[in-house]
Amino acid sequence: MITIPGLVPGIFFLLVTVATGAGISLQLAEELYSERQWEAARRESQRARMESTTASDLGRARLLEARALLRMEPGRRQQAMAGLETLWQDPEAGMNERCRAAYELGVARRDDREPEAFEPLRFAFLHAGDPPLFWRAGCTLYFLMKAEKRLRREEAALWQSLQSCRDAWPLEVWRECRPRKPRGTSWASRPGRGIVRFYRAAIGPAIGSRCDLQPSCSEYFLHASHAHGLLGIPIMADRFIREPSVVAAKEQPVVMPSGRIRYADPLSDHDFWLKGKK
Repeated sequence: MITIPGLVPGIFFLLVTVATGAGISLQLAEELYSERQWEAARRESQRARMESTTASDLGRARLLEARALLRMEPGRRQQAMAGLETLWQDPEAGMNERCRAAYELGVARRDDREPEAFEPLRFAFLHAGDPPLFWRAGCTLYFLMKAEKRLRREEAALWQSLQSCRDAWPLEVWRECRPRKPRGTSWASRPGRGIVRFYRAAIGPAIGSRCDLQPSCSEYFLHASHAHGLLGIPIMADRFIREPSVVAAKEQPVVMPSGRIRYADPLSDHDFWLKGKK
């Protein structure tokens, strides 16, 4: 039998090197993130994903990449939120990473005033094992349900649980999670909000999801109405005109949790000329 000296130690050294490389990249990504160097943190997170040999490191890298992307330019926001949702709903990922992804996603949706903020926040609150994350998820969920009578009625047991444990939340958590006052003129956004509510209640369920852009046309209209009031109507008309060309160009693809591919077309890419008038 022929033996190759050093073969086993060489393989062991290679495996250790790969594992150590992933750990170094992940540690560097976390340091860059703490220094608010979002782009550099995202790149190191991607490198850590490729070098990861454990599910834990892979989950941490995916989470950090999405969190860094979320804090970059607004045009990346929908891509980041899609990444957070995919991680949150991945049963193969660690529960800690899933809960953190769900919390980040819920807060982002709440800030965008999207109705889908409730489910990820509830998941984070019910499953978080880390006390600070448990406090923040519960406090954010508390304010969300406090503003929505329907949620308090439909989720009475959850609302009671939040009320019973809110005294344990530190003061800084209350301050951090308290919702910010909405910007813009609320009266001017009412027509747009009314149109979106009618569409989602009466038309959307009948025709299904047909929009190939991210955010969807109804979400885009809602964002435009919140940001620019009555101007949201012509901004939405412009989007309808642009949609075929944006889909045909196939730029900025976003893979949704269902596997469907949409193409990023955020409001921030098209209302920059209005920023100086606000």
